[in-house]
This record gives sequence, C-alpha cells and structure tokens, in this order.
Amino acid sequence: METTLKGRSNLRLSEKTKRIIVDVICYLFVALFIYTAASKLIAMDTFRVVLANYPLIGRYHSVVAYLVPLTEIGISTALILPISRKNGLIASMILMVLFLIYILYMFYIDSDLPCSCGGIIAKLSWKNHVWFNSGLILLAFIGLKIYKK
Repeated sequence: METTLKGRSNLRLSEKTKRIIVDVICYLFVALFIYTAASKLIAMDTFRVVLANYPLIGRYHSVVAYLVPLTEIGISTALILPISRKNGLIASMILMVLFLIYILYMFYIDSDLPCSCGGIIAKLSWKNHVWFNSGLILLAFIGLKIYKK
C-alpha cells in the first residue's frame, strides 16, 4: 500500500454544510458580542472604573468604555447582514486578536487586575481568557476559510 500526503484534505463539505457552519460561527460571535456589550453598558460605571486602572488604557478609559461595546454591537450587525458577513468575520478575528494581545500584556504586567469583559466571561482567569480568545480566533479563521463569496 502506498501512502501519500496531499496538500489538500479529502474532506469535502457541501455548500449547504459550509453555509450552516459559517452561520453558526457568526451567530456565536453575535451572541458573545451582544452579551458582553450589554453587560458593559449595563454596568458602565464599574466598567469605566476597572478600565481606569488598566495600563495603557487608563487615561483613555472614558472613551474606551463606550468604544468597546459600540464596536462589539457594530461587528454583530455586520455578522447578521449577509452583505457584510465576511467583513464581520474579519473584524471579529481582528478584535479577538487585539483582545488576546492585551490579555497577554495584562497577564505579564499584573495578573491580579480584574477583567472588564462583562458578564460571566469576566469570571475567567487570565489564562482561561487566553484559551477562550484563541478558540474564538480559530473559529473566525475557520469561518473565513470556508466562507464563499
């Protein structure tokens, strides 16, 4: 028997399956972003106080406090609308990479600082945040790889 390695997988997904996978990924991001944005907006005073203590962001905490949830809502809108779905996936991946870089920075500087993610996600340790965000980056990448248009 001869075994060869090919550059492509033999796994072929139907267009319908690809669409379903992309839809699921997009709506997972929508749920995440709307949930965290709502949590931040509901507890805006607390969110601003936490951000004020963060390195790099501290002096801009008032602007960042509104910019982050509005960005999450904007990306969610892009993910819902078929015409902007691909851009929404790209924006999701970029946002998660930026969050991951900042989380790694925060972990390196002071792992005792509280999280400002909002809702139950704020209960994650910094290490678990790294894994969580890495998984989301991978999901966005998969969504972009199989997205057709």
